[in-house]
Formats: sequence, structure tokens, C-alpha cells
Amino acid sequence: MAEVKMAVGRGVLVVFCAVFAILFTAVGYLAGLRPLASTLQAALSVQSWQPVPAQVLDAQIRKHAGSEGGTTYQVLVRYRYEVAGKSYESQRVGLNPQAGADNVGDWQERWFQTLHQAQQQGRPITVWVNPAQPTESIVDRSLRPGLLALQLGLALAFGGFGGHLLVRMARTMWVR
Repeated sequence: MAEVKMAVGRGVLVVFCAVFAILFTAVGYLAGLRPLASTLQAALSVQSWQPVPAQVLDAQIRKHAGSEGGTTYQVLVRYRYEVAGKSYESQRVGLNPQAGADNVGDWQERWFQTLHQAQQQGRPITVWVNPAQPTESIVDRSLRPGLLALQLGLALAFGGFGGHLLVRMARTMWVR
């Protein structure tokens, strides 16, 4: 009877660990590792892109109230550039493929100021254009260390905890 209770208790612990291991590992992947990998891949691909002057058509910054009382910012831009006599418009500012709002450093606010001033003064900015696909362009091709650190931290913290739960689960299953 004691062995049956022990086996049932072990089974419940295994299921509990499996569920939480999967959840934490998924969060680590989706919030940390996947965006980190996408950003690094984008950083590598844009290094061969060519500088082209562009005219800022519109620059805005959106402020979002955070749930903890903090504020996140999102710089939005629309710019026009020309390649081989053909005009293109784009909106991409940075490497982060999601291009959402954040409060990591002051990158969003600084780019808004730069782009807004260029728009107000009618001064061109430099954008980087994919020579193989001129519809693809970006304003800032530099990495954001703070954002990379956050993504890596999320990947390690959640993925690490999920991995820890998997190890605990494996030990529970095989230890008698």
C-alpha cells in the first residue's frame, strides 16, 4: 500500500514538473531566445546593406502605460528613399523584428528626436538598403546591448528553470 501511494505521489510530481517545465521553457524560448536569435540574425544580414539618403515623411513616438506604473515607448517612422531611380517607402527603424514598445534604455526616445528633427528641418537621414531587395531597409542597424541582455536573461532564467524542472522530473522517475 505504501508503495502504491509513493508511486502515485511520484506520478503527480512528474506531471506537475512536466507541465511547469514545458511552460517555463516555452516562455524562455518565446520571450528570450527566439527574439535574441532573430535580432542577431538580422544584425548579420544588414551588414552588407548599402547606405542611401532618405527623407523622413513622418516621425512619432507612442507612449504606453505599463501595468506597474512604468511607461514604454515606441518610435514610429515613415521614410522615402530612392534606389536605381525608383522610389520606395519604409517604416523599419531597428533590428528587433517585433519592433514593439519597450523601456530598455532611451533608444526609442533618442531615435524619435533624431527622426523628428530631420523631418522638421527637411534634412535627409541615412538608411541601409538591401541591394538584392531594395524594398527592405532599416534606419539603425546597430545592436542594443540592453535589449540583448534582457532577451538573454529571459531565455536563461525561464529556460534554465524549465530545464531544472526537467532534471527533477527525470530524477523522480528513475529514483526508487
